[in-house]
Amino acid sequence: MTGSGAYWDLIRDRRSTRIFDGRAVPKALLERIVSAATEAPTACNRQLWHFVAITEPALKAKVCRLSDAQQSYFYDAPVVLAVFYDTTLEGHNPCKTPFVSAGMAIYSILLAAEAEGVGAIYLGGIRSPAGVEKALDAPPFLKNLGVVCLGYGLDEPPAPNHRPVEEILTYNGCVGVEKRFHHDIRPHLWRLNQLADFRDKLLWYKGVAIDGKTLHVDPDERASRKFQFMTGRLGMMIQRRSDPPPVVLDMLSFNGDLALQLLLSAEPALGMLYSFDLTPGIGRYIRERFKTLHNFDRWAYLENADASRISIPLADASVDIVSCYERIDQFQDPTPMLREMHRVLKPGGEALVLVSGRFYPHMYRYKRMRQKNYALGRNWNRGPERKYEPKETQDYFRNTGFRVRRMMGLQPVEMKLFSMGEGLCRKLGLYAPGDWLGDQRFRHYRTRAFSKYLSSTMAYEIVKS
Repeated sequence: MTGSGAYWDLIRDRRSTRIFDGRAVPKALLERIVSAATEAPTACNRQLWHFVAITEPALKAKVCRLSDAQQSYFYDAPVVLAVFYDTTLEGHNPCKTPFVSAGMAIYSILLAAEAEGVGAIYLGGIRSPAGVEKALDAPPFLKNLGVVCLGYGLDEPPAPNHRPVEEILTYNGCVGVEKRFHHDIRPHLWRLNQLADFRDKLLWYKGVAIDGKTLHVDPDERASRKFQFMTGRLGMMIQRRSDPPPVVLDMLSFNGDLALQLLLSAEPALGMLYSFDLTPGIGRYIRERFKTLHNFDRWAYLENADASRISIPLADASVDIVSCYERIDQFQDPTPMLREMHRVLKPGGEALVLVSGRFYPHMYRYKRMRQKNYALGRNWNRGPERKYEPKETQDYFRNTGFRVRRMMGLQPVEMKLFSMGEGLCRKLGLYAPGDWLGDQRFRHYRTRAFSKYLSSTMAYEIVKS
């Protein structure tokens, strides 16, 4: 983008704020920010928006609960501005003018907040807008179209990746415009460049910070038992190869969580740690994230060398250990990626690969398969995914030159049964058996028994033959 002046600086500098310092926004300042919405155009100049400023903590908690808005910044923002629009005159308009009018007003508010030094974020991910309407006693003709969280920000997120104008602008028609993403989770419909673009844009939606829970409902992945298993096993692999210190490659690192944990826990034992992914934007995200912590001298980012296929920019037989944390799930055929992993591994080199299990009761997926509804839905933040059968996965490993040294199941189906039993016991007031079932649930997280085939995730330790 080119241009000069205060306006262009404003739109370039605006960021979504997700961490607030708790200071109240003065009433006069809030009203000045909202006045920007009154300058926005609306269909037929009807100006049918209405805004409700929520500042009372108890009311904010009620709105959050009834709307099922799970982002933590909904609670933390000093002001939550609920956006309503009277849709009764325009509800059947094919151009959806109520939404367009409200959207223009919301963007005006975001720009005005930036101009006034106030952090803001539009929160459209409300699962039940009717809950906002109910909590605020909205009349039937007003429909909630999201909220804007306002307050003084503590974060300074870097600019996310923006599409260049030449990518989004055509003249006199849509010739050559292709679908960017699919609404379908089946990987065979996705080309590699679509998957790369999806991962690149998704990564920036919640900014750059260490505590993922602060920024979004999703818990910090590094706290999960699956992640702890992964980093623990990799740590043991690294220690076994301490002379000389091993070179480690993390496949499709995304937000860098796994690489970060390895650097924090095992950097002295590392020769080098590479994070490999598909776009330069992902590399910039990880660098921005890491620089707030430490200057990791033994880490580097590798960008995919070919937009049409997986191509790791490393020499043959240059890596000792490869980690792959549920990444082959995003491909219909993981053979190209496995071949590249095999190519860069030294003879006798090993890899730890986690794969989603096909026979675990992933009820949401089976329901959609039965209904032939493969829309992303709850997978909006994951993209395409495939559940693999254990035999099929092992065939892929063998056909690309790997030997399976060890296979185990993580979160087998009995954990779900123990969890259901524990919940039932506690509901009935049977706390002693409930505690016993809870202990059993934690003890059965990892298994090599037959139930490994009925596990949420299959863990494979494989060796380059």
